[in-house]
Amino acid sequence: MSQDRSPRIFIQFAGQGMKYMDELRRLYRMNPDIQPFIHDAAAIIQRELALYDDAETDFFSQGIDVIRWIESPEQTPDAAYLLSSPLSHPLIYLCQIATYISVIQEGLDPEWLMAHTHSATGFSTGILAAVLAGMGLPLPALKEMALKVQAMFFWQGVRCQQSMARFGIRLDLDPARLDIGDGSPSCMASINNINRQQLDDFNRVFSDYGIVHPAYELLPDRWIVAGLPENLIAFSHVIRARDPEIGWKFIPSTIAAHCPFLDYALETSPIDARRIGLSLSGSQLKIPVWSNDTGANLGNSTDIVQDVMQAYFIHPAFWRKQIAPLTGLNGITHVLDFGPGAGVASLTESHLTDMQTQVIRCTIPLGRRKLFDEILPVLN
Repeated sequence: MSQDRSPRIFIQFAGQGMKYMDELRRLYRMNPDIQPFIHDAAAIIQRELALYDDAETDFFSQGIDVIRWIESPEQTPDAAYLLSSPLSHPLIYLCQIATYISVIQEGLDPEWLMAHTHSATGFSTGILAAVLAGMGLPLPALKEMALKVQAMFFWQGVRCQQSMARFGIRLDLDPARLDIGDGSPSCMASINNINRQQLDDFNRVFSDYGIVHPAYELLPDRWIVAGLPENLIAFSHVIRARDPEIGWKFIPSTIAAHCPFLDYALETSPIDARRIGLSLSGSQLKIPVWSNDTGANLGNSTDIVQDVMQAYFIHPAFWRKQIAPLTGLNGITHVLDFGPGAGVASLTESHLTDMQTQVIRCTIPLGRRKLFDEILPVLN
């Protein structure tokens, strides 16, 4: 063991990833030991799906057959379907928690990890995966708790989409436009080259037409906004007419998260969690886990499920608050990113310009080799 025992690792999880099925498929094929857990998680999803009457909503028009989609890529639905809330909530969580579990299976001891980790967080819905990591559970207990959370995420995706349906929104993303121009019109968008004051000023100008909510501060000059698609389209025209330097890109989301549009989900999802038997408190955490909205330590929470749902569903979030330890003098040398996707890893790197802290993408073979061959020997 090195002389310096201060924790040097920070753990983070993403909350979105357009190609999460590709990532899950790669994980499944390259890490055979994770396959039984993925099968168990897929069975949990099917169990909960059987309890949901989709006759009116038609959220699952193409089913949610994870194993078939992994083994037969040509039978996988298009990205627009996979990115709808009822699909993306449970499957993005599955991708990220399976990635984390697979690293533990490869030999990363949870007790060692907790001893060397300063704290953790998760972007948006990724916060619950961070909570599971922060519990430092042995592998069997981790899998058991992860499957409970898997069931919860099925219902969370449904409740979020039901929330939007109450506003008359049944959004079908256009797969042909997801990567072109401004993207497919949706319930959320990323805006570059704009600070909070400018965003508030534009909102005042736009207030007679509709409401656009500042949902997530990514960087001081980069925000995610949320609202009804027609309002976001109109808002984009307003800001570009006044400042053509401002960049706009729709995020492929069928829900408006981190704002009051999801108040119905906040009413119903905690009930789903209690029915499933999911209950988490801060006393179960072995390291601090920083919340989406205020950056507070969830170790002080008496009801983590309620608190993280409130932060995700209706409160604006601030990434700089979530990763504040990285920009302080805490001796953190490495960030372990468990995805999915590279977006949040890149976002954190943008906050760490001119700093020595490295972001390690544990979702790709190169990142895993770096973790096991370079980082762990130095910290041991």
